[in-house]
Amino acid sequence: MANTREIANQLLEKAKDVTCSQRLEYLELRNRNAGITNLPSKDLYFTFRREIFKDLDSNMKAIPRKSRRMLRVGEKEGLTHEFGREEFIADFYKIFAKSFHRLGSPVFSVRLFKNLFKEFKEITNILIVRNREGKPISGVMSFFYKDEVLPYYAGSLFECRDLAPNDFMYWQLMKYGCEKGYRLFDFGRSKVDTGSYDFKRHWGFEPEFLPYQYFLNQMEEIPNISPANPKYRKKIEMWQKLPFWATKIIGPRIVKYIP
Repeated sequence: MANTREIANQLLEKAKDVTCSQRLEYLELRNRNAGITNLPSKDLYFTFRREIFKDLDSNMKAIPRKSRRMLRVGEKEGLTHEFGREEFIADFYKIFAKSFHRLGSPVFSVRLFKNLFKEFKEITNILIVRNREGKPISGVMSFFYKDEVLPYYAGSLFECRDLAPNDFMYWQLMKYGCEKGYRLFDFGRSKVDTGSYDFKRHWGFEPEFLPYQYFLNQMEEIPNISPANPKYRKKIEMWQKLPFWATKIIGPRIVKYIP
């Protein structure tokens, strides 16, 4: 984030120069506001951020009744949780990769998560949720920056959805943030009219529009690379039909070519 408008404009001009010199199709600018310049923007993503109150009771009351009921479902089903670091990468990655397979998206390499821990070990952890039998069924890798909790990578087993593992998991993470003195819970971005968008709203978070802006170099219109684009439907369905083991081999090799 630039400290002044002058610096922001300088960074923008340099980015535009790189885009043109390398003959790239477009430049995407991801900001929380559209104040840099009069560039076209896409009405697709929203972010969800909310204060973490100082006491657990206030945080619980800020969650709407329906979602609070889902928290109790997880507790009654005997879900347990545990925070860890590198030792949880294998369990987390298996859940994360299965979630990506179900969504029809190539998954990152496990090396990404190992390298993130290597670089950000002091501000990173993994929360794993287990069922009554001790099987890992959901997990989230979070970053803790200044006064913020940022659950960044997450996944859960679809076949365990009736246990409400995601509600249970994010409540445990919010409790952790409260107890450690963090002040803001950043639920991250979601595309409008998606399951994750509705999930966050049902948790009492107000959507905040993210005006992604574009400098079009070799394109006439803003690119539509959203999975909701109908032209990607067949590719998504094909990926979903691949054996899970195959997606873990192929996915890391091709995901870097996907915007």
